[in-house]
Amino acid sequence: MKEKILTYALISFVLLNIWSLYLFFDYFTEKDEIMHSLGLFLNFVYTAVASVVLGGILLLIRLIVHFRKRANPLEGNFFYILSGIFNANIFIIWLISLSLHILQIGSGRLQVCAFFSLLLAVIILSDTYKSYKKR
Repeated sequence: MKEKILTYALISFVLLNIWSLYLFFDYFTEKDEIMHSLGLFLNFVYTAVASVVLGGILLLIRLIVHFRKRANPLEGNFFYILSGIFNANIFIIWLISLSLHILQIGSGRLQVCAFFSLLLAVIILSDTYKSYKKR
C-alpha cells in the first residue's frame, strides 16, 4: 500500500507539472492584444473550480463509505491523492499570485474557491498520510 501511495503521488506531481507547463507555454504563445492573458486567468479559474469539485465529490464519497463502515476504496486511490495534491497546488498558485499582486484579495468567488481548495487539500492529504502511516 505504501508503494502504491508513493507511486500515485509521483504520477500526480508529473501530471501537475505537465499541466503547469501547458499553461506556461499557452500564455507565451498568445498574441499581444487587448485581452492578453485573459485565457490564462480563465484556465486558472476553471482549473480551480474543477479541482474543488473533484475534491469535494471524492471527499463526500470517502465520508459516505466511512460512515457505512465498509472497506474504503479511496484510501489509496489515484484520483483521491491527485485531488489532494492538485488542490494544494491551486492554493499555492493563488497565494503566490496574491503576493506578486497579480490577483487582488477582493476577488470574491475565486477567494472562496481558494480557501475551499486549501481545506480540501489539508483534509485529503492528512487522510492519505494517516492511511500511509497505518500500513
